[in-house]
Amino acid sequence: MNLTAIILAGGESSRMGEDKGLMFFEGKPMIQHVIDVVKPMVDHIIIISNNRAYEVFGYAVYDDLIQGKGPLAGIYTGLRYSETDKNLVLSCDVPFVNKEVLQLVIDNCNTVDIVIPEKENRTHQLIGVYDKSCTTFLKKELDNNQRKIKVAIEKLNYKVVDANHIASHIFNNINTKEDAKA
Repeated sequence: MNLTAIILAGGESSRMGEDKGLMFFEGKPMIQHVIDVVKPMVDHIIIISNNRAYEVFGYAVYDDLIQGKGPLAGIYTGLRYSETDKNLVLSCDVPFVNKEVLQLVIDNCNTVDIVIPEKENRTHQLIGVYDKSCTTFLKKELDNNQRKIKVAIEKLNYKVVDANHIASHIFNNINTKEDAKA
């Protein structure tokens, strides 16, 4: 399967006080942890960020096509620029994400538009596979001021896969300096 990783690094990082993806965590920029996991699993990597500093990682960096609309706009932007039907979408602030959870969503993406994992009754929309065919629909949602990913994807042909067998910390995102120390 031809697959693109779309890494969302466009957040405001208001709770962190600095760009989360570029913040060092366990010896390297947080986004590098995500890149290291996805690189052997995908054919292409693109980064969605308005910060040109991400170009240092050697991948295409694209500004959000619709500014100020949050991660849904980042997913839309990534799908617009992607050249593959299937796209592994991840936020830059999940440094513990691993091959097991990514393989789980990849293995379940063939017959649906979107597949996301669920751990302990909580879905994770920013660890999933999104089909390029969702692009037009997501644009309409954004045009209607929809910012919530969960609300938007529930209107599509999506699948939630059980990830209860995967360790809880894999899904942890780092939002504050305290999170980074924990």
